[in-house]
Formats: sequence, C-alpha cells, structure tokens
Amino acid sequence: SPFLVEMGVEGMEVEKAGMINALKGHHHIIINSNFIADGDIVPANAQHIHFGLGQTETQLELEAGNYSLTLQFADGMHQSYGEKMSKTINVTVR
Repeated sequence: SPFLVEMGVEGMEVEKAGMINALKGHHHIIINSNFIADGDIVPANAQHIHFGLGQTETQLELEAGNYSLTLQFADGMHQSYGEKMSKTINVTVR
C-alpha cells in the first residue's frame, strides 16, 4: 500500500459527474461492500470513493488486511447502473 488501481468499462463512456447522458458516467470504488442497486445514489463516504472527474486510475492506500473492492459505474448524478455495471475483486494488502 499504496497500490495502483486501473478502472475500465465496456459499453459505456467515462465522463465527469454533473450531467446525465445516455451510456455515460463515472467510476466508484466500494470497499468491503456490495454493488449499489440500479437507480440508487452511491453514498459519499470513506467506504464509497467517487471518481467524478472521470478518473480511470487511482493510488489506493489501505491498511494491511483482506478487502473486497467493488467497482461501480454510475451516471453523472451518482445514480448506480446496478449490478450489471459492477465488478468485485478481492485483494490482500501487506
């Protein structure tokens, strides 16, 4: 830690938050929790990291331990595209 996280999406385009445009949005990383239901707003807190500037990579710093990281894609107003636009991986930080 820190470690590089690269984010991608298929079938959508990454853009900054602020507008709702069809087939566009931005990434969120959710630490140790599941995807956000379709249409629900992604919370803004330490567990739900927003990338509203359209970022596609970040340096993530976590304490040593095991984590699940869920990448969630959402529209310009942070409304989730649901499970179909999410992916979860497990990582071990040493």
